[in-house]
Amino acid sequence: MSIKQFLKRKLIAIKYKNSKIDERARVNLTADITKSTIRKYAGVAKLATLKNVTLEDYSSIGKFSNVVYTDIGKFCAISWNVTINAISHPYKNLTINAFPYVPYVGHFTKERKQGHLINIIKNDVWIGANSVIMPGITIGNGAIIGAGSVVTKDVSDYAIVVGIPAKIIKWRFSKNIIMQWWNLQQSIIKENIDLWQQELNKDILKNGKNKVS
Repeated sequence: MSIKQFLKRKLIAIKYKNSKIDERARVNLTADITKSTIRKYAGVAKLATLKNVTLEDYSSIGKFSNVVYTDIGKFCAISWNVTINAISHPYKNLTINAFPYVPYVGHFTKERKQGHLINIIKNDVWIGANSVIMPGITIGNGAIIGAGSVVTKDVSDYAIVVGIPAKIIKWRFSKNIIMQWWNLQQSIIKENIDLWQQELNKDILKNGKNKVS
C-alpha cells in the first residue's frame, strides 16, 4: 500500500466515522455519506450523497446522485444525478410544507416527526442518469431503468422500463434463464470472465448455469 492510499483510508475513516466502509471500497472524499454501509469493491463518486444506505459488493453510485434509506444489492450500476427514495410530501394533510415535522423549517416543532419508506434495489441493476425512484420501491434483479425515468411502482426482474412514469418496454431475458450469478465467488467469475464479456447465447447459458449450480 502506498502512502497516498494509506492516508486516504485514514481520511475516509475519520470523515465517515458513523458509517461502515470496507477498505477495498472506492469512495471519493467529496461524497457525503451518513449512517451507511459500503461493502468491498463498491464505489461512490464525487459529490454523491448517501444516508442510511447499504451498498453491496461491486456496486457503484455516480456523481451528484442522492440516495437515502435504500438497500442496494451486488453489481449494480447507478449513474450520475440519480435520486433514489425521493422525499414526498403529505398532500392529504392541511399543508404540503415540511414545517409541521421538521424542526429547522420555521421552528414550529421541537422534534422531527418524519417517517421513511425503504427502497430495495436488488442485484445487477442499471439505473440511468437523471432518473428518480420514488419511496418504497423495489427494483428486481437485472432490471434496467432508462435515463430520465421516474419510477413510481415496483419493477420486475429483468424488466427494462423508461418514461414518466416508467413503464416496461421490453425484457432483457425470459424468466426461465434467470441465474443468481452475483453470489458466485470472485475467483469463479475471474476464471470464467469470458462468460460475462459477450452476448448471452445457448453455450454461455449452459456453462453459466453449471457454474451457478
